[in-house]
Amino acid sequence: MNFLSHYFFHQQDSYHFNFGLVLPDLVRHFSKTHLSLLPDYNHPHKNEIKNGSHYHFQGDKLFHHSDFFNKMTLVLKEKLDEKAQWPRKWFLNHLLIEMTLDRALMEEYPDLCHQFYSDLSKVEDDLIHSFLIDSGVTNTIDFIEKHKRFVNFPFIFDYLHNEKLIYALGMVYKRVGIHYEWQTQDHDLLQYALPEIIEIAKNSIHDVKKNVTITS
Repeated sequence: MNFLSHYFFHQQDSYHFNFGLVLPDLVRHFSKTHLSLLPDYNHPHKNEIKNGSHYHFQGDKLFHHSDFFNKMTLVLKEKLDEKAQWPRKWFLNHLLIEMTLDRALMEEYPDLCHQFYSDLSKVEDDLIHSFLIDSGVTNTIDFIEKHKRFVNFPFIFDYLHNEKLIYALGMVYKRVGIHYEWQTQDHDLLQYALPEIIEIAKNSIHDVKKNVTITS
């Protein structure tokens, strides 16, 4: 799942827990490494962050085996793969499933993304630094600077606009080192496919929630 989906499906009343819901992806994006979670942090807020991170990992596993993910994979193969020229079609399809679910959530719940960024802005820098050090992430100053930019420049709102969502797909390709010059026909194909994909995502929100519910 993408950032906003993790937040929507598993958020709790604790903003520390909710920060933990997206922390594994933030660490991967900002620090090019992975969290090594401790069994216990001997600090209530750190344990809330840890619990949120555990929910992140469990949620991803459930989501990638869900009926929705499998259905959307087939839909995108049918609508895009034969005509698409971009490389790693499976990768773009995966990204598009997650981004369009976030888009659907924002359209159905207009305050959701504001709440998401508000929760992330409340987590104390000193706590982030200490938790990351405990969890094997050493470049904490760089992480905290990038986290502040992430919060202050809320790019997820861009997903509300088709052209910006398509641009975000290209930026992910560039960030992971996939070199491809996006063409007009690529944009046209994605623009053509997006309305149906977004509508499927909107109609599937409650089913996804059932699929990714964590019971323990």
